[in-house]
Amino acid sequence: MKLSKRERVIRTLELDENIDMLPIHYLGFEKTGMSYQNFLKTREYEEYYEYIENDFSKIKYCWAGDITELRYWNVDCYAMDPWGPKKFKERTTRAPSGYPSDCLLSTLDGRIWKLVKQVDTGLNYLWYVDGYYKTPEILYSYWEKFGRPSERVNDKINYTPQIWDNYVDSLEKYVYPIAALPASIHESLFEGLTMSRVAYYMRKNPKFIHDIVNEYTKLNIEIVKRFHEAGVEIVFYFDDLGYKGSSILSIENFKNFILPYYKKLYSTCKEKGMFIVQHSCGYIDKNLPYMADAGLDCIQALEPAAGVDLAYLKQTLGDKLAFMGGIDSSPILNFGTPDEIFKEVKRCIEAAGHGGGYFIGPSHNILNAPWENIKALKRAIEKYRKYPLNLN
Repeated sequence: MKLSKRERVIRTLELDENIDMLPIHYLGFEKTGMSYQNFLKTREYEEYYEYIENDFSKIKYCWAGDITELRYWNVDCYAMDPWGPKKFKERTTRAPSGYPSDCLLSTLDGRIWKLVKQVDTGLNYLWYVDGYYKTPEILYSYWEKFGRPSERVNDKINYTPQIWDNYVDSLEKYVYPIAALPASIHESLFEGLTMSRVAYYMRKNPKFIHDIVNEYTKLNIEIVKRFHEAGVEIVFYFDDLGYKGSSILSIENFKNFILPYYKKLYSTCKEKGMFIVQHSCGYIDKNLPYMADAGLDCIQALEPAAGVDLAYLKQTLGDKLAFMGGIDSSPILNFGTPDEIFKEVKRCIEAAGHGGGYFIGPSHNILNAPWENIKALKRAIEKYRKYPLNLN
């Protein structure tokens, strides 16, 4: 049996074990890190080089561009779509007084950013600095000036099936694209207000918190509806929920302030016949049962360095959720040996690969791993991903 990349991805999301091999998912090289800069200098980059231009639409949609690294990893699916950041009308301005002159403010969610040169490469990276929307007065004044999140959908974008189908067809040999949502409901909340203010308003003014997360949810749902019009089958949603060793919010606050809005988002995808995959860094083991019951199809990251127990999650939630990632991309990939990387790949496949419902891949972006370790990870994935699974 030889499946197409789309078939392999869809069957895995359906928890169907009738597949030829584990699909590969990968968040990508961090472009400003050493791993990607080293990749650009390799013979592998020359061998796998591929650039896909927009030869269909006169409107300059965000076409696939350089997909060399996706070819190198032989990924089955990846969060990419032809609409890119144009989905909503973001407005970034210079940060208010009190911040350094090189800081920027996202008027959508109140996050303060700063461009900082990476130590190893000297390339600019956008670092989170602070949250500016610390009071209702500040937040609502900016939303009044620039528009609420749900009012920022870019209606000039064309979500026709013709555009999506041409995009998918252009990538068919290499990867099956999954379309990405623009707003992180939970992450935008605590980074835009800061955690101390979120905790304060959850006690003193819960209506304010609900109003904020409802706006981010409404924005995402409007985009989901447009994805559906275009024929998108899988939605990818980025929203961090965990620290190392614990969730960011208590489970009770998560259930009260975040989960109802997740359920709205997940339900909309279900109603439209679409799968939803969520990325979350950190420890999320205690959040996941509630997310699965709310309708989530797949969870990505599964960071072992944060204490995530992939084997236990598969055992307890494998009949409800697909799992994506799990291979340590921190201490083992960055500082381990090739033998340790092979053992790590086998650990993840043993934990979650049997019976379908598992996408093999690193838990997060690859930053500064040695090139020999990168090659070892690729070899190990390709060696052990084929069904019937054989980890000897």
